[in-house]
Amino acid sequence: MESGKVAAIGVPTTPGPNGSLPLRREIRDLQANYPDQWNLYLLGLADLQKKPATDLLSYYQLAGIHGQPYVPWNGVNGTTNSRFGGYCTHSSILFLTWHRPYLAVYEQALYASVQDVASSFQEPLRSRYVAAAKDFRMPYWDWATRINRSTSAFPTAISSSTATIIDVDGATKEIDNPLYSFRFDDKAIPSNSDLALDRYWSQFPNTIRAPDRNGNSRNSLVSRVITNEAASLRTNVSLMLLSYKEFDGFSNNAWLRSGTPGTYGSLEDVHNEIHDKVGNGGHMGSLDVSSFDPVFWLHHTNVDRLWAIWQALNPNAYAIDKVAGAPEANFTIAAGSRVNGETELKPFYDASANEFWNSAGVKYTPPFGYAYPETQRWLYPTERAYQTAVRNAVTRQYGANTINNFFENIASIPKPTTFAATSVPETSASANAAEKPVHPHTAFVKKAVAHPIKTAQEILHPHKEQVTKPEAAKVSAEPAPATPSDNKPVEAEAEAEASLTPLSIPPEYAHLVPNRTYPEYITNLRALKHGLQQTFRVYIFLGDFSPNPADWPTEYNVVGRFTVLGRGANTPCAKCQNDMEDELVVTGTVPLTSALLQDIVEGRLAGLNKADVEPYLKRHLHWRVTGWDGEEVGRDSVPGLKVGVVSTEVSIGEDGVPVYSEVYETLEGVTDGRAAGLGAGEEV
Repeated sequence: MESGKVAAIGVPTTPGPNGSLPLRREIRDLQANYPDQWNLYLLGLADLQKKPATDLLSYYQLAGIHGQPYVPWNGVNGTTNSRFGGYCTHSSILFLTWHRPYLAVYEQALYASVQDVASSFQEPLRSRYVAAAKDFRMPYWDWATRINRSTSAFPTAISSSTATIIDVDGATKEIDNPLYSFRFDDKAIPSNSDLALDRYWSQFPNTIRAPDRNGNSRNSLVSRVITNEAASLRTNVSLMLLSYKEFDGFSNNAWLRSGTPGTYGSLEDVHNEIHDKVGNGGHMGSLDVSSFDPVFWLHHTNVDRLWAIWQALNPNAYAIDKVAGAPEANFTIAAGSRVNGETELKPFYDASANEFWNSAGVKYTPPFGYAYPETQRWLYPTERAYQTAVRNAVTRQYGANTINNFFENIASIPKPTTFAATSVPETSASANAAEKPVHPHTAFVKKAVAHPIKTAQEILHPHKEQVTKPEAAKVSAEPAPATPSDNKPVEAEAEAEASLTPLSIPPEYAHLVPNRTYPEYITNLRALKHGLQQTFRVYIFLGDFSPNPADWPTEYNVVGRFTVLGRGANTPCAKCQNDMEDELVVTGTVPLTSALLQDIVEGRLAGLNKADVEPYLKRHLHWRVTGWDGEEVGRDSVPGLKVGVVSTEVSIGEDGVPVYSEVYETLEGVTDGRAAGLGAGEEV
């Protein structure tokens, strides 16, 4: 290896005789079932975060690769001698491929800290922790998985300010939780240093989430927001994994302008949503500094995992070959050059430390020394058995199909009283929405998809005292969400599982799935990425909502959001500047079917037929926009904003897995003539 160059190699690993590799595990799984590795993870992360900012493999410098402080890393400059403009690959077909070696170089630095910590223990603990450290891999946070009354949408392992660990001297201690925030104020970086953040972000002593007026994190609000929109998020993940077949459409949010309304969603769009929900005015909400928040790495590892799952389901769909317009160009890629599998993913050197990784080289995870619970290919004798197991894992974690996913959560709840339909004027939110009484079963139905058991207890036992944990509570192990076993049986069981899934639908609602088919309704959204020169989000509501924008993230009738991580005109990001000049448009989706089913159960809507749904959405579907500061922005003042509704027919296979027709119909009658609504005949 050439002196002075760091290669992004991850953790060099020799696979087992059957090809096995250590797993990156879900954070709750790691905490609950691998306590020694969990202990090492907290201690190792704390050690990494304390390294001097001048260290090339310090937490500070690794985080800085993503945006600020906009200095070349590892001696890798751009395509010209002009001012450095960053390595950004957002809204680009390289979005996923660039982030894989980025995670790998972070993991190798974290792994090194974990090894140092393990070797620092005294015997008899040293041998135990050294053994645990050998196969350590950084965890991921699955923000779309099923949750129950014992788990939180935002794990307490991340949201608690302190953590209990066994230190190297063998004593049990309480420490500042390194997953809660990253500290800047102990790094001694002069304000005029090249490594300093800009004037705004340098005022914060540590990373913050959903800050209040005093700059204090509100992790409890983050948890509420994520839980509130969980149904839409889970459906979006399932929709992408099981119906998207082209890598360009699946991977990034740049508008394809293909005229196909079924390609508006992407993994990057969902990724943006999580940045926004966690940040909410804090570090995670700004791509310039998001990587300094410790949750960034858990989030992006999950994004990498979802890509790996999609690859397993679509092994022949990996294609990168296009001319780089502004969406692909950045400071290291010139506009007009061809982007393909050989395009260099700077600043990440491969194992030679002389050549850079490219998209062809990062297609699979084994070269970096890891796999995920769902991608243990070595457990299955055939590709067919492997793909069946992966599909089963997707349906277990994200719902077999929208209908099953919904009724499995509310089938045991008595049918609520029928309510009269209400509407919201186009000019403003319903002024008295917050004052309207909510039937208790209605409240349960609205929240059930996200958190069924907990909400049922709150509704059925309203006088039982609810205990809220303070943010400074100790990190305690939560039951892990369901994940594939480390030793999953092979083909016979995988195929057997796939043939035993009945429809979990009460008889009175069987008419919703004639011949095991139903229509999926989806909101398509697009806007100029940097049109407002800031991050903004578009909330989708079905029904009345509060007139106060501060209430919208936890609003009763919010369905989901479309987040646009825009930047200002003075951003140092060279790619972002190119995107502004090219007027880059980005897209996203908010699935509606679960919300419609909720209204069917409430007696507000007759069924899922277009004749019923289209006029219903015309009256009750609404969208509103807020900027970085949470204040409302007029819909007509958002450049390029268009909101439309599409539907596609879904068939439910014998295994319960949805099969999408890939034919989408645009329901122009829902949005035509409304503020920022897609009009008849407009480009989709």
